[in-house]
Amino acid sequence: MAKRGRTLKTAFFDSSVLFSAVYSPTGGSSKLFTIKDLNLTTSRIVLAGVERNVRNKLESYHLGRFFRLVEKLKILDIEPNIKDISKAESVIVKKDAVILSQAKASRLDYLFTLDRKHFLNEKVEKFTEPIKVMTPKMYFQESNY
Repeated sequence: MAKRGRTLKTAFFDSSVLFSAVYSPTGGSSKLFTIKDLNLTTSRIVLAGVERNVRNKLESYHLGRFFRLVEKLKILDIEPNIKDISKAESVIVKKDAVILSQAKASRLDYLFTLDRKHFLNEKVEKFTEPIKVMTPKMYFQESNY
């Protein structure tokens, strides 16, 4: 049940937030999984990239945590669209354009990222409006958790 006075919100996880949640069970990215009035989502592309990085960079037990966290996510069925990716490339580096275009197409409330350099700037904010782009820490400060 949602906290009194709060409405159910939806959020898109980029790769950095999901990887961080897998790596650190006590960090802010993991804490997002405990919020009852927040529906967490991501895309198949994000999942594939994070799974590859977990397998290549972390210990084997992290892979189990990855799959447990994925069970708590809604996987959006958004196919990459070349036209949308091209538009995203006008505001973000090429490697992040697919993720940004998928997050924008999701029409959710939030895009969570830890990539301050590429995602947290005025161009990206205008591109994704009305979706709020923020770090988990920014979300917790804004929502008074």
